[in-house]
Amino acid sequence: IVLKRGRLAVIFFIIVVGITSVYSFTAKPIYQGSAQILIDLESNPTVSFSESGAAVLQQKNILDYFNTQKEILYSRTFADRVVRKLQLDKNAYFLEKKAANRDSLTANILKSVTDIVKDNFPGKQGAADQITDTDLLKELDPELTNIVLSEMQVALGGKASIIKINYASDNPYMAAGIANGIANTYIEHNLDIRVKPFKDAVEWLSGRMVDLRSKVEESEKTLQKYKEGTGVVSFETKESVIVKSLQENASQLVQATIKRQEAETRYRQIRSVVDSPELLASSPDIMNNLVIQNLRISELTLKNQMSDLSEKFGPKHPQMVRTNNELQTIQKNLIAEARKMLNAAKTNYEIAQSNETSIKTALDQQKQEVLDLSRKAIDYNVVAGESESNKQFYELLLKKLQAASLSSGVSVSNVQVVDHATLPDTPIRPKKKLYILMSVIAGLVGGLFIVFFTEYMDDTIKTSDEVEQTLNLPFLAVLPSTKEPGPLYVTAGARSMIAEAYKTLRTNIMFSAPERPPKLLLITSATPAEGKTTVSSNLAVAMAMMGEKVLLIDADMRRHNIHKVFSLDNTLGLTNAILDPVNFSTCVKQIPDVPNLSVITGGTLSPNPLEMLSSQRTNELLTALSKNYDRVIIDSPPLLAVADSEILARLADAVILVAWGGKTSVGLIKKALQTIETVKDIKILGVALNKLDVTRRGYYQYYPYYDYYTKEGDGEDTKRKRKKKA
Repeated sequence: IVLKRGRLAVIFFIIVVGITSVYSFTAKPIYQGSAQILIDLESNPTVSFSESGAAVLQQKNILDYFNTQKEILYSRTFADRVVRKLQLDKNAYFLEKKAANRDSLTANILKSVTDIVKDNFPGKQGAADQITDTDLLKELDPELTNIVLSEMQVALGGKASIIKINYASDNPYMAAGIANGIANTYIEHNLDIRVKPFKDAVEWLSGRMVDLRSKVEESEKTLQKYKEGTGVVSFETKESVIVKSLQENASQLVQATIKRQEAETRYRQIRSVVDSPELLASSPDIMNNLVIQNLRISELTLKNQMSDLSEKFGPKHPQMVRTNNELQTIQKNLIAEARKMLNAAKTNYEIAQSNETSIKTALDQQKQEVLDLSRKAIDYNVVAGESESNKQFYELLLKKLQAASLSSGVSVSNVQVVDHATLPDTPIRPKKKLYILMSVIAGLVGGLFIVFFTEYMDDTIKTSDEVEQTLNLPFLAVLPSTKEPGPLYVTAGARSMIAEAYKTLRTNIMFSAPERPPKLLLITSATPAEGKTTVSSNLAVAMAMMGEKVLLIDADMRRHNIHKVFSLDNTLGLTNAILDPVNFSTCVKQIPDVPNLSVITGGTLSPNPLEMLSSQRTNELLTALSKNYDRVIIDSPPLLAVADSEILARLADAVILVAWGGKTSVGLIKKALQTIETVKDIKILGVALNKLDVTRRGYYQYYPYYDYYTKEGDGEDTKRKRKKKA
């Protein structure tokens, strides 16, 4: 494969190596200045607090921190700061470079495309009116910013706390100077980034402190006015006194209620028995009275006396009367004494009830006083809480302001330059040796890839093995392409490679059926321009030179070509022979240079060639010709162009398929074969590869040996004869 398609690989190799070499020796050399900066991460700890409240210092994640610094270095804000600090807008080198970029082909094309897009897709109007100039960050020169960003490269220094700043330029002095300028600018930028939050905080806190100070004073005045208005110095003390008094009154109320209940009970008991002397004994309070006890004793004594006297005397006995009167007097006294106790009990009950009522009234008043005091305390706590909150917030902001003021004055950066950029001695690109070496490797690898890819994509028929394996058909011969004048290559005495190829084709046809070679041969192809007419003509000449009586018929009734090959008159031909069999002899033409060869040209163009070839006359004509000639060769149209060849294949003894070697694809040939496979008893004799370039290595490498045997002077005998003559 490499030998066959090596020309592609060589061309690709030469192009790649050539372009790379031209670029390497003509490109402007680029120098690189490198500065290294050290970042002290210990100066950037983060303070956090554990669950126990202890402060813990946490180191920042190194990779995240360095990636952040890398993005800062690549930011437009930083690049614009570099432009301002180094005054690149006044540097002649950068101004010249800016003009060159503006006039470059790429910039002009980009500008043209941008203008076209803006013209066809206008943006929304009025959006910019809502943004003032102060809201937009204006760069000193965006084009110079782009130049700095495009030529700067930032690389991390691995595990070390190092950042490498590289700057590429075609001027070695600029490469080193700008690299050092970027490093110094980064130190200032880093310090500003660290200090700026504290400065902003100081400014903000200062403004807040003024407002908060006035708010604290106002809240203190409000609290004092509230105290004066309520007349309470300390709500806690007064509330404690009132609550204690309330507790005492509650206790007294309980005792008064108990006394009132006892007095009421005593009063009700006495009142229930006061009018019934016999029930007086049921009241414990009455019976506990000494007077009543004595009266009861006297009553019992008199009752006993009456009982004794009643046994001796009658009721009207003076002694009985006297004793009875005494008993009534005692009972009256007993009731009178009980009424005294009732009045006393009533008085005690009313006193207890009045005392209970007064205590309850006092308790209700104290409760109301407590509620009023609680409401006042709530309002007081709100005012006092606001005042206290303002004071605490003021103190907190004061501490923050002091800390921020202290931090804003820091002028020590955690970044320092450890290695300044020096003047570079050699350019970093183009690396001529490396580029050329890589181009050689790429040329070799790419060339091989192109070779094998082309071979993979090539599905044409080129070898006998492909004919036999892919098409499953016999291989007849290779008819190589040649620069010799044609189209007739087989002539008397011809010993050229192409002439020998046609003789080989003739021999293989004869050997295809040694006992009975096919007499009626149909020559066709899959597509036009594959050389079937040339093959038919040369094969007919080769067979005629072998002594056979051969007839060549031009059956391509749409495009007649046989008469051009032999320079014959085409007035009468196959069309006339089919239409007028009686005058058939006038259509057959003899070839003077080839005695055994006769030709029937196409003749008059037929309006309906398919119907004419399908007619019985054509069948009878070909049958008669096959009896009168040893070999009849029919040149037919391509199989995929028209259906004429399918009709002729039914009448022929065998079909020979001509394929353009290295041009006709396998798919087309298979599709062409499908058109005649439906014909019964069809015999495809084989495939002949035509117009194959055998001079290319890899295509039939044995064919160059034709020269050795066919050209005079190439053999050893000829060499010996020449040597002997000399």
